Amino acid sequence: MKAWTKLLISFAALLASGWIVHGPLGQGAAFVAGLQAEADAAVRASMAPPTRIAFGHDPLSRAATLSGSANDFQRNGMGLLPGITGTVAAVPGVGAVHWADAGSGGFVLPLLVETEALALLPWLIGIALGWHLFRPRRETFL
Repeated sequence: MKAWTKLLISFAALLASGWIVHGPLGQGAAFVAGLQAEADAAVRASMAPPTRIAFGHDPLSRAATLSGSANDFQRNGMGLLPGITGTVAAVPGVGAVHWADAGSGGFVLPLLVETEALALLPWLIGIALGWHLFRPRRETFL
């Protein structure tokens, strides 16, 4: 079997395993549900006005969309006071935060793409190390 065929097969296996873990095994949805619970708890602990926090579910993403009746100071804070936006952004794993009435938060990378990119990085490192350490060397005679 040629080297390129092996690389393509391993690349396809990498993409398939990332998709299986993210989708059918439910790890992507569980991660977003955990982010939702942590963000809700952080906002409740800050004694802010009732705020609805929604993460992207179609496709899954780490972007939080906030909605509620908070004024500008409660939303954005001032100085050392982070406000609701800063409180939610400080939750580990949250990628972006925007308010629903402020328009779209812009382009957000889906969680599946992030998962595949994180799986691709060690694969590429392994390919580079294998090529550097184990490729056949040409003999040179002087």
